[in-house]
Amino acid sequence: MIAIIGAGISGLTLAYQLQQAGKPYILFESNSRPGGYINSQRFGKYLLEVGPNSILVDKKLEEFIHELNLDKLFEPAAIINKNRFIYKDANIQQVPSGPLSFLTGRFFSAKTKYAIFKELFNKSISKENETVYDFFARRFSAPFTQYTIDPFATGVYAGDIKQLLIEETFPQLVELEKQYGSIIKGIFKKGFGEKRKTGTFVHGLQTLTDTLAAQLHSLQLNTRVLNLRKQMDKIVLTTDTKHGIEELTFDKVVVCGTTFQAATLIKDSYPDLSAILSQVQYASMKAVFAAFKRTDVTHPMNGFGCLYPSAEQSFLAGTIWNSSIFNDRCPADEVLTTSFIGGMHHPEYTALSESELEQRAIQQLSKDLGITGKPTFTHVAGWNKAIPQYDIYLKKARLASKLLSDDHIYFRSNWTNGISLGNCIQSARDLALIL
Repeated sequence: MIAIIGAGISGLTLAYQLQQAGKPYILFESNSRPGGYINSQRFGKYLLEVGPNSILVDKKLEEFIHELNLDKLFEPAAIINKNRFIYKDANIQQVPSGPLSFLTGRFFSAKTKYAIFKELFNKSISKENETVYDFFARRFSAPFTQYTIDPFATGVYAGDIKQLLIEETFPQLVELEKQYGSIIKGIFKKGFGEKRKTGTFVHGLQTLTDTLAAQLHSLQLNTRVLNLRKQMDKIVLTTDTKHGIEELTFDKVVVCGTTFQAATLIKDSYPDLSAILSQVQYASMKAVFAAFKRTDVTHPMNGFGCLYPSAEQSFLAGTIWNSSIFNDRCPADEVLTTSFIGGMHHPEYTALSESELEQRAIQQLSKDLGITGKPTFTHVAGWNKAIPQYDIYLKKARLASKLLSDDHIYFRSNWTNGISLGNCIQSARDLALIL
């Protein structure tokens, strides 16, 4: 019997795969709803993603969606989602999308363009534990790094590129450097890897987790696992339900939660690993959802959204233009935005009241997008520990956690095998084959 702790996307996928293979399991979830951070909420005519906003789909994930009979509900992002914007020099500017726009555009100075060209002949090699900032500044220049990589890392990790490790976040680039001596050469010879498409589901991303949960026979909600311990060749879990405290015995256990949740579970039996897991840092985030009349917005909003480099000292970390890339997110004559605040650069912003968060976010949106009217809808959400930081502490935690597989204890989450939803799904499916 296999115990799975945590019914987020990793736990749900693992349970589904085990069930398909005929392997007995029990999936425990402390909350009253499955899905973890994936949380689609509808407020009248407004559909909000209070969590991940979209999913990148490769061939394997496309086959998984087909297996779940969700093909007809999958909604690919509008073609303009490929247009990305960066806040630079106090203005929203479109990022070059190809060689021609790079050469003719004004986003990069002539000096920065020359520095990027020189990367072809850069013979330097990455050292162990090199940060993302040091890697890109060494190969492409500091200005390029500040206005492309920094906002990208903010959008994905809500992180600080002077702390994030290149080998943990972009291992494929380290390999290209080793193999070809140049990132640009490597990309031209090997390409960017398998093409993936951005998408969601008609009724929100929660469609995926709801579908998985509905098919499971052994999902126990409102069940908190307090701790685990080894007992001979078995693993004993102490659970807390409405019926009281109970001890259950399993052959294998998979922890599909955050590092701090995992640290609490194993504290008594594996104190050293618990201490390592407790050191992992998470970025705290707030989100302000705001809708406006389309006629009140000057900017065409013809892209995915806008990211704000830390060098610009902006209140916002990034904004997604939801209604530009997906249908029916709001009334047809309005636009819907999701603005993110906080992260590793400004954790203090997350302590602001909801009214101040809303007021400051809308103030900046109005300036940047040329909005003349008041919002027709607003909502504020937040996460105290939203995104694990792929830095030196997480590297140590990932390495140390693998040692528990000898005791038939495994970990699968967005800190173990990649941060994206696709990474979580595929790593859970791979583990099911091993178990």
